[in-house]
Amino acid sequence: MGLPTDSQIKLTEFVAPTVLTIPITEKIINDIRPFFPKGTRVIAGYLSEDQLYWKINYHWDVLREAIDHCLGLDLEPSFVRTLKSLKTDLDANTPDPSTGYRKSPKPGEPKDKSSHETILARHQTVSACKREFAKVVKDADVFKKTKRDPKALMLAYAPVASPNKGKHKTGYALDIAGNNEEIARITKSLGGYAFNEGSHVHCEWKNGVDTSGNAAADKKSSAAREIGIKVNQHLINQRHCFSQIA
Repeated sequence: MGLPTDSQIKLTEFVAPTVLTIPITEKIINDIRPFFPKGTRVIAGYLSEDQLYWKINYHWDVLREAIDHCLGLDLEPSFVRTLKSLKTDLDANTPDPSTGYRKSPKPGEPKDKSSHETILARHQTVSACKREFAKVVKDADVFKKTKRDPKALMLAYAPVASPNKGKHKTGYALDIAGNNEEIARITKSLGGYAFNEGSHVHCEWKNGVDTSGNAAADKKSSAAREIGIKVNQHLINQRHCFSQIA
């Protein structure tokens, strides 16, 4: 990305290495970064049309693996039957290849041999299965029966847009992970749109980033947190030196 080298370390903390960008995406990332606290990370940015089709396979793979995980838990027979039925529905329209999307280090790979029409039909199946899976997770109290990070299961039932409606191809949409409530609040204060998808927040800045409103307080707060971290680290280093001398 064409981002300032003097803040490259902070940017690599803020932006996951798999995030793709175009100039508008880079500008948005540059503009919003000072306002977000540590622990916040951009996990998705620009996606081409082909990559948006690939994203359906990614969600297919994530959902199928989550179903397998839940089938290994101590659930009532009715929930097991529902999960097995969802898995059958997903397997009726399998990508080619059938694996590799969930753990892929690069959006768009592996390349699916399915036609766009087949993937659009798969999107309909995945969306319906996500809704049913969300009901099972809630009704079966799955979060209390698994040690898995709740956001991993939330991702499995998070909505996924149809490729022809996906906003990531515009360059002004980002998926941001961290404290969802804070992310949504800061995004709105910067003139953006925020949709909490559970596992992350989908954010859009169609009209660019607006820093003229309440965002100044977030920038000041973020800077104060940064100074506090440096001061604490300095004190720790001093104590370490004193203990070495003693």
